[in-house]
Amino acid sequence: MQFQTKPNRILCIEDGAEVGYVTFPEREAGVFEIDHTVVDKSMQGRGVAAQLVRLAIQEIHRQGGTVTASCSYAQKYLEKHGLRPLVICHMVTSIDGKVTGDFLYSETGLRVCEDYYAIHRALGGEAFACGRVTMESSFTNGFRPDVSAFSGESLPDGDHIAKHHGRYAVSFDTCGVVGWTDGLIHDEDAGYDDRHIIEIVTERTAKEMLAYYRKIGVSYLFAGTDKIDIGLALQKLYDAFGIRLLLLEGGSIINGAFLRAGLVDELSLVVSPAIADRDDKPLCMDADMTDFRLISAETRDSGAVWMRYTK
Repeated sequence: MQFQTKPNRILCIEDGAEVGYVTFPEREAGVFEIDHTVVDKSMQGRGVAAQLVRLAIQEIHRQGGTVTASCSYAQKYLEKHGLRPLVICHMVTSIDGKVTGDFLYSETGLRVCEDYYAIHRALGGEAFACGRVTMESSFTNGFRPDVSAFSGESLPDGDHIAKHHGRYAVSFDTCGVVGWTDGLIHDEDAGYDDRHIIEIVTERTAKEMLAYYRKIGVSYLFAGTDKIDIGLALQKLYDAFGIRLLLLEGGSIINGAFLRAGLVDELSLVVSPAIADRDDKPLCMDADMTDFRLISAETRDSGAVWMRYTK
């Protein structure tokens, strides 16, 4: 069974024959309506309709569009599953699938990383996301603020939306400890600079830290009691900030968590021509087996190969 994407239409193909389709015309600028989901009787009961609607939503989000539905099946699908961003895991890897290590800092590795950043900018999307360790190593240098002045401060319950900005940096930070100094990323790369920071936290986060985030203009969303519910976090990011395409950029632990939750829709891998050290970390820590389909492969002047996969 294969799926083919056409303009405003996705086909399901089995043994060379079309056995299902979904259509989603653009009714007005940027607004797409899923109006028909059709599956041949021979394919019913195999989850084809759900797959077609899921792929249609992903394609609409890939185009930066808004999803509506008049088809009864699509309406029921949206009621059950809600909407979330399309998630593309975008990473530099070694030939043997590692994402940390000295291979990133060799002369070739640095050129490959420049390609990675250029592709990041080209992929676009409203947000990129990283885990705590990556955010601290890339943007805060492990800074820990003194929050003692906020002890005992009364806070409103629930999520805090400091601002709507259009460009976001999403920090998956279970206990809310990343030491931001204000509400925006400051980086020399235009792909990361001037992004409003959203902390994804749990109820384990200290009240003093939440008060500090409010003070400096960082938004935060609760997504669990003890550990982060990634599906809930993505729904909140969609509903609260309109994030339709999110680039997941590691590290290894958060990539693995997304994969185990079935929430990686595509892989964008910039493969450096190097073998990493044995102790370097893999693309996805504690991954479950997941099948992907290659959709493109492109050689780059840096010596890298950029490969894209979809489910």
